Amino acid sequence: MELLILFIFNTFTLAMSNHIKLIPGLCIAGDSFAVNQRKPTIHGILSALVNTNKQCLSNYSLLKVKRNGGIVDLEICYDDLSLKTIYVKFKINGISLKDFISVIIPPVATRNINLYPENIACFYTKNHQAALFKYIYNDGDTITDSSFLTEGYLASNADFSEDFEQLGTFFYANITPQWKFINRHVWTHIEFAIRSYAMNNNKTLEAYAGTYGQALVDGKPLLLTVDGRLPVAAWLWKAAVDPSTGAGIAFVCSNNPSKSAASPPCGDMEVCEDGHWQAAVVTGWSVCCTLRQLVETVPGAAAAIVGGAGMKLLKRTSPSTPSTSSENEAMIDDDDDGSDDSGGDDEVENEVKNDD
Repeated sequence: MELLILFIFNTFTLAMSNHIKLIPGLCIAGDSFAVNQRKPTIHGILSALVNTNKQCLSNYSLLKVKRNGGIVDLEICYDDLSLKTIYVKFKINGISLKDFISVIIPPVATRNINLYPENIACFYTKNHQAALFKYIYNDGDTITDSSFLTEGYLASNADFSEDFEQLGTFFYANITPQWKFINRHVWTHIEFAIRSYAMNNNKTLEAYAGTYGQALVDGKPLLLTVDGRLPVAAWLWKAAVDPSTGAGIAFVCSNNPSKSAASPPCGDMEVCEDGHWQAAVVTGWSVCCTLRQLVETVPGAAAAIVGGAGMKLLKRTSPSTPSTSSENEAMIDDDDDGSDDSGGDDEVENEVKNDD
């Protein structure tokens, strides 16, 4: 499937190959782009992205984000060929999050942590995407200040209580193209609800997040590069498991800023109601799944959540469980560096507080 997508896109762009370099604002792989290359270190603690030289899902690379002493914060299944993240595994410690005062954003100088020495960050700029949609996809209206593809973090920095743990989330292997509306108004609800559960119940949850499917523009695969890489996923998913009880919950989220008639790969509102997770979803864009439904539908989830198909539903005490002040402080939008827009964080935080 991956090779087929690359073939279709490369065939589509072949006729324009002589003109691509002349398109204003379009980023080309290998072009120079200002990205800070300092080592990701805070308080002398180094965060490193390590290739284990093992495979996941048969042919993808298994990566780990490690700190000094070999402590693993993230396990990532990554497609080196297309620059696509399949899934990320990590833990959410509700006790430490509840006791933590606030989320610390690593300094700007350490935030742009590249997986490869090329200009990946350039493809997430509005100028590049505006040129891409206008000249490659013949769509000059989609990319605006309020509608563009942001750096979507699968494991949020707010899921961790210490700044040196948060630092490891800024590797591009933990990032996937995510529409700004989905980032700010849909995905954030899911992230916040899972953290809220962990903190309210003093739980350490096993957490999983990943991508599924291929987004299309007029039948053509949507990719952020003109050489057939950085595919935009049609769906995002996130799951949490309480290892002490074996109970779990999963969410799938459309990566489309417009409401779509497309059916989600799994789940429905009945699952949300059964587990009292209604406040975590946004009607028309996200829905709850049981773990069994998720792993039976999404190969990446099946590979990440070992034995997850038989787990029972993780339930909140009620859909209106009050949030703590620590939860509110821990909710933060880490999926955008703020350079392209401003003023949205307070709006989202208030929205999530009210809904949860």
